[in-house]
Amino acid sequence: MRTSYTCENRMVETKFEINKEKRTVVCIITAINDIPNRLEKYNLADSEYDDIALDVRIYKGIAKCAPEDEWDEKYGKRLAEYRASRERQVDVNNELRSYYLQVTKNLDKLATFGLMRDPHKPERK
Repeated sequence: MRTSYTCENRMVETKFEINKEKRTVVCIITAINDIPNRLEKYNLADSEYDDIALDVRIYKGIAKCAPEDEWDEKYGKRLAEYRASRERQVDVNNELRSYYLQVTKNLDKLATFGLMRDPHKPERK
């Protein structure tokens, strides 16, 4: 027996696939990555990210019940969703870290060209 539940909002869709015979619950989170568009709004991303459309990413979490344990569908759904959302969070953190490095590199370039210096203060030698 296989059942599927869906919970969705504007950016994220969560599906559960429950197989009672195999005693497994699978959570599939489909999320839209809109980080490049948010950064483009503030002119923080380089031109290489300007043409990126919203890309869809899929994360999967699996909860398996051992034969000696009691089957609990509610707990299995929570565990599978936790594992899928943890995978999603790691992916988002890695992407934000790469954008952070990119932005700090751009700030270093600005400081090199003197755009961050106060023109009214004399330079120290």
